[in-house]
Amino acid sequence: MIRDPGRPRHLFVLPLLALALAAGAGSLSAPTAQAQETPKQFWHIPVWAMPGAWQDSTLQYPARCPGTFQGPRPDSLQDRPRTVTVRFLRSRRVEALPRFGGYRIFRITGTPDTANAVLLRRYSVNVGDELLWHWSRVDTTNGGTSPVLKYPEGDLVCPLAAAYDSVLTFVDPDSSGQYEKRCRREDHLGRCLSIGDSVWKLVAPPGPHDGFRTWYTVTYESYNTIDNNYEDLFVPDTSDWSKCGTPGVAASCPNLNNKLANMIAQPVEPTGGPTANLQAVAVVPNPFRADEAWDRPGGNEIHFINLPDNARIRVYTVAGDLVRELHHTDTVRDFERWDLKNSDGRDVASGIYMYRVEAGSFFAQNRFIVIR
Repeated sequence: MIRDPGRPRHLFVLPLLALALAAGAGSLSAPTAQAQETPKQFWHIPVWAMPGAWQDSTLQYPARCPGTFQGPRPDSLQDRPRTVTVRFLRSRRVEALPRFGGYRIFRITGTPDTANAVLLRRYSVNVGDELLWHWSRVDTTNGGTSPVLKYPEGDLVCPLAAAYDSVLTFVDPDSSGQYEKRCRREDHLGRCLSIGDSVWKLVAPPGPHDGFRTWYTVTYESYNTIDNNYEDLFVPDTSDWSKCGTPGVAASCPNLNNKLANMIAQPVEPTGGPTANLQAVAVVPNPFRADEAWDRPGGNEIHFINLPDNARIRVYTVAGDLVRELHHTDTVRDFERWDLKNSDGRDVASGIYMYRVEAGSFFAQNRFIVIR
């Protein structure tokens, strides 16, 4: 077909354009109707944890910012017992604030009680904490190193190049620790032999406890202005004055930057690793009591511990009836959970039960007690 060059094509385009604008007007109503971000969402830090050791680039190049590498990176999750990787999402908006002082990582063992939180690591931008921060910084200048900033708060730069490390990684206890001033020479009891001669040393905290439920949480650190107090940043929640100690006084309100708000959803359980000795297999707790503090509310579970990486577990009544069969396949965890339900999905009754663990041609068996 030969197009007539003298025929004006815009006459056909205008009706189509009008229809497109009319359709677009309706589609724009959904985004404008969405609720704005609340202060709680603004200050929330998404955190997640997983068993194993994350092998990131900082272990090989500690003086170079993550996110500046080009091409393949040596990032991977390595199977390693008694090691947990914690990752959290940075907030450009919060980091761009003058009162931002860094991030603080806490570990909680046993139950998710923030009163028992232990500070593991500080990634701080406070004066004197240069050794603690090796990540990129938010460039809040107009233009920065990019012709047009991708984010209103600024791009991540390190030190003059664009970086892509919005997710920070912390390995407990492999790459954790605090830089502390220590004596250059100490004796076998830790006593200083070189008084006045100190060095910065990376001191790692004790690793996560074997077999215990472990929670992690991250908070923002406050930027020191007068005193070097290194505290959590206080962000008063003034959305509901009835929750405040004194109505109208922001200092008496709950802190939006709190450990409970940023805690991981489910705990992780670091272990000592699989074992080849079936004689060490055991059941915890034994006896099981439904109201025991060890068991979380509604949990109703026991653990078969010290298992090899491949094993079959069978649970029997004292009369020899098969109650449940479990299969364990894990190269990191040395335990297997049982929810105390039979093969029909019903809770087992109180009583004495036998279990048999088989791994290849070897086996181990014993008994445990359930008290409801």
